[in-house]
Amino acid sequence: MAKRKQKRQENTQKPQAAMLERFLPLLHPEEIQALMDELNQPLYPSFRVNPQKVDQPDMPIKWAKHYQWQLKPVPFCETGFWVTDAPSPLSKTIEHSLGHYYIQDAASMLPVELFDFSKLEEHPLILDMAASPGGKTTHLVSRTNDQALIIANDSSRERLTALRIVLQNWSSSHVGVTNYPGEYFGSWFPETFDAILLDAPCSMQGLRESDAHAIKPITQKEINNLARRQSKLLESALHALKMGGQVVYSTCTLTVEENEMVLDEILNHFHQQIQIDPIEEVLKKPTPALEKYNQFAFNSQIANAARIWPFRFGTAGFFAARMTKVNEIESKVKQPPSRPLSSANWFLYPEKQQANLLQQINNLFGIHLENLIEKYDWQIWQYKNNLHCFPGKFIENFPDLPVLSLGLPLAEISDNEYLLSHEFVTRFGRLAKENICTLEDDQLSSWMRGDDLINPARQNAPQLIMRDHVGRILGRGKPTGERIRNLMPKRALIHDLY
Repeated sequence: MAKRKQKRQENTQKPQAAMLERFLPLLHPEEIQALMDELNQPLYPSFRVNPQKVDQPDMPIKWAKHYQWQLKPVPFCETGFWVTDAPSPLSKTIEHSLGHYYIQDAASMLPVELFDFSKLEEHPLILDMAASPGGKTTHLVSRTNDQALIIANDSSRERLTALRIVLQNWSSSHVGVTNYPGEYFGSWFPETFDAILLDAPCSMQGLRESDAHAIKPITQKEINNLARRQSKLLESALHALKMGGQVVYSTCTLTVEENEMVLDEILNHFHQQIQIDPIEEVLKKPTPALEKYNQFAFNSQIANAARIWPFRFGTAGFFAARMTKVNEIESKVKQPPSRPLSSANWFLYPEKQQANLLQQINNLFGIHLENLIEKYDWQIWQYKNNLHCFPGKFIENFPDLPVLSLGLPLAEISDNEYLLSHEFVTRFGRLAKENICTLEDDQLSSWMRGDDLINPARQNAPQLIMRDHVGRILGRGKPTGERIRNLMPKRALIHDLY
């Protein structure tokens, strides 16, 4: 382990030195010292709470006590916390397995917090243009109480698996995952979205390494190529944005070419259609972007953006800006891809069978599914033997847009019975009043490894909701004679539980 760590440090030393050579001339002498001091400090891991599954504000304090964590709040994110000391990995807890929190660099919590949701529609249409691995998408879900329709797009098919797993673990019900070049959305859907997040693909020159962002060498040609693509993505976002809507542009890099210069180019092109908003109400301390670079003066509005040097908040380097569209932008409209859901063998679940579904779930668990359908504006759709909760707003606004996944898995139909999904149970299982199996402490580790349990009470319900003595909903179990079969998905298992 020590040799691996030493080799990692040797491999990152040269790229970091190149970054410092690039960035130190941008700082005042006292800031240089502050930066060097900060880079000698550890970059603490951090997490963000899932309010859709955790409804007790003091729960992070309870986790800290149980796992012997030392917590420090992230100042610009109410649900974010640094863990400054932890005897075991944050990823090896039951809460992480169940999607109660998401491990995320603190700086990456900033972009979603920059949106002023009070100025958006009550149930907005949101585009996350470069969404994978999904942390910021789940943040959008949380900030909108899973009531906004979010199109989570990523142009890289290889990155979509991670995105879909993160969304499954978060139990999001109003997200559709797509796989298209972000540059197309402006002509496909002009003046459509209330808010757009563009966390742009970048050079990741943030001066600090984490599990999510490794330090890698980069050439000037690569930086210039990235900047050109970022400008095209941002231009597409502005075309796709409604009048009065907001775009947040962010990168996890400190290169001027990918940040201030991109914004300056966009302002020169759309100087009458957009404005860069002040964001001090979120950050509470000055984090101004550069006013000039190599004697070139930027548009004065760019000072409203945030250049987050590591010494500002103890994070990795980051850049973010919020723009509002104040005038219409003329767009060249192109036909978006189209494939009705029926072409992919999805069908609206018939009313008669749906009434049977509602009755069975109510009889078995005491869960009033009809109330959830009304609250979240779901439609129940069927694919083979699987039922999903689809957001009605998607069917209304994008009925023919091909998606790779949509909504929340609800249940599997088996022998005229409905087996609720893991995603549904871990989010709404706390509403159950009947057929709940509470595990003893000595059974918990075995269950989280995926083992079946002995069924001493010979419970014969078609399905059980499993929980532990502190009330955590662990998933589903199926009684089969003397055993309770473990239905935990492999992605949720923990083989070395702390």
